[in-house]
Amino acid sequence: MEFTQAVQMRNNLRENHVIMAYNGMVSDELMVTLAELLKNRLIAHDDPKRSKLIFSVFMEGVQNLIWHGSIHDDKSGMILITDHDGVITIMCGNRIAKDQTKDLKERLQQIEGADKDTIRQLYREGMSKADGHEGPGSGLGLLEIARRSSEPIRYSFDEIDEHSVDFIIAATI
Repeated sequence: MEFTQAVQMRNNLRENHVIMAYNGMVSDELMVTLAELLKNRLIAHDDPKRSKLIFSVFMEGVQNLIWHGSIHDDKSGMILITDHDGVITIMCGNRIAKDQTKDLKERLQQIEGADKDTIRQLYREGMSKADGHEGPGSGLGLLEIARRSSEPIRYSFDEIDEHSVDFIIAATI
């Protein structure tokens, strides 16, 4: 990367009110480190109840990156958090196999069109089916993000090639 490109990137991050940006390997250790940085920022700038919502959405998003890692065991992901006039947006994304998108799209479309009461009901139903274990594939993480988000979640699937797709989900608090 050229020096001028780095300066442009920094300016772009500032113009878009980015308070945290990460792109690369995502692991439990990284999640703990970023969570600590976010928690310290929230303690300094936000009320405790809202901070818990933000922190919870962040943790769910990063756990989804870890649990539903990219294709070919590549655990790369993107985490981007913006703060624009007190509105926090958390975006998480990674590259997934194209053949894994059908079920995910259906689940997201179901959540996207649901009101908060329906999301709560879907979450309760998912909890009863999960046998007390929320792990990879249980589907509760997306519902948790939607429950805590103050606006409907947003997402995109951008085709990279015939085998892979970049998936990004955004939640606003």
